[in-house]
Amino acid sequence: MPQQDYEELERELYELRGRLRELNLKIRDADEEARRLAEKRDGIHEELKPYRERLRSLREADASKREELNRLREELSGKREKLRELRGRLRELRARLRKLRAVKEAPEEIERRIEEIDWRIQTQPLPREEERRLSSLLEELYRRLEQASLKLELGKELEVLEAEIGRIGEEVEELRSRMDGLRKGLRESFEQRKALREKVQELKRKSDEWHAKYVEARERLRRLEAEKILLTSKIIELQERLERHRRA
Repeated sequence: MPQQDYEELERELYELRGRLRELNLKIRDADEEARRLAEKRDGIHEELKPYRERLRSLREADASKREELNRLREELSGKREKLRELRGRLRELRARLRKLRAVKEAPEEIERRIEEIDWRIQTQPLPREEERRLSSLLEELYRRLEQASLKLELGKELEVLEAEIGRIGEEVEELRSRMDGLRKGLRESFEQRKALREKVQELKRKSDEWHAKYVEARERLRRLEAEKILLTSKIIELQERLERHRRA
């Protein structure tokens, strides 16, 4: 090999080694850039975790609220059905009591009069006409006693029924209040979840942007490393040619 060609090879080798040093610096910078971008992306992933955990917690709580709301709806439906039944019975009782409005005497008062008349019939000698009159009066008093006793019994039943209707009415109001509270909680949770989802989407967009930049950086690094392989191969080839020349 002529000396001029040898020197030309040495200059080329020198230039290639210089390019290799520059390439190594670029590879180092590209690798650092890829690491930095990965850290940015992973940092956002970490930032996302509490938001996603909060969303999961809210969804579980909402599912529990909806389950409780459905249970209360069923209970409320049962209470309303019971109220309809009791109010129907109440109307029937009041209708029966209206038919007994003419009954003013208390059963005890009628019983006292029956005892007095019965005592007279049993202990006093009475004309036949008077005895028939008193017997007829007794029949009337027994009829009135039956009506008065029925009115008293229906009145007591009415009081019990009204008290039960009042109690169930209070339970219905309590159920409605609890259901309103659950609905309010679900509405508030909906707004919270909406805000959290928006935040999660915002962070995911940022994460995707950093990941896209990371992919680009890794691609640059791959190209630089491929270029380094080719450059190194050329350097080795030149070194071998120069070595053969020196041995010649």
